[in-house]
Formats: sequence, structure tokens, C-alpha cells
Amino acid sequence: MDFDKLNQWLTLLANVGVVVGLFALIAELNHSSRLAEVDAYQSRMNEIQNLTLQYALSTDFPEILERYRSEGVASLTPTEASRVRSWYNTILRQMQGQYYQYQQGFLVRQVIDDSLTAVGREFYKAWSDFGLLGNLEIPEWRAEINSRVQ
Repeated sequence: MDFDKLNQWLTLLANVGVVVGLFALIAELNHSSRLAEVDAYQSRMNEIQNLTLQYALSTDFPEILERYRSEGVASLTPTEASRVRSWYNTILRQMQGQYYQYQQGFLVRQVIDDSLTAVGREFYKAWSDFGLLGNLEIPEWRAEINSRVQ
């Protein structure tokens, strides 16, 4: 048997194996990336669901929050103000976490645009009232918020 021919065939088979392996690797990376995106989306939905559920199950917090919205911080007792501050801090942290997920490529831009609309419409004033603006740790997130509210 001609060893040069055998060597050429083995080299060809090895190269085909490498190409097939690369395609399998690309498919696996694509699948992993999609799973990470789904996980980020599901995590976001769970956060929203948990906050909504806590709000719905509370016997007094909706009233406290409505009083803050209509009459301001001065209408709240120190305990109530602390609860409302914690509520808005949780929302700030969740939105900031979502922005980080967006920066990493796991959330679409529309999610961030919707969040920025909500910040401008409802949350920025509360974050300011309760001294939470210093908790905006991601400079790009802070810049996007500032560009929307000014």
C-alpha cells in the first residue's frame, strides 16, 4: 500500500473531522447563548412578578405608596418612609441589574427603553426624594437616565 496515499486520506479525514467539530462547537455556543438570553428574560419576569405579588398581598403598603405619590414624603411616618424607600431601592437595583444584562447582550434594547420610560414617568422623582440616585452604579445607566429626565 502506498503510504503517501494513506497519509493523504487520513489528513483529509482529520480535516473533515475538524470542520464537523467546529460546526458542532458553533451550534453548542449558539444554543448556550440562547439559553442565557432565555434565563435573563425569565429572571426579569420573576423579579417583576415577585414585586407585584408582594404589593398585591400587602394589606397596607398600597395605601402608603399612594399617600406618598399624592402627598409626598412629608405625609409618611418614618417607618412608612423607610418601607417606601426600600421599595424604590429594590426597583432601582432590579432595573440596574437588567441594564447590566443588556450590556452583556442578554436583553434587547426595547427592555431598556421601556425601563427608561418608566424611570422618567414614575421612578426618578421617588429615587430623588429618597436619596437613591447615588445607588446608580453603572455610569452608562446613569447617563441614559439623566439624558431622559433632563
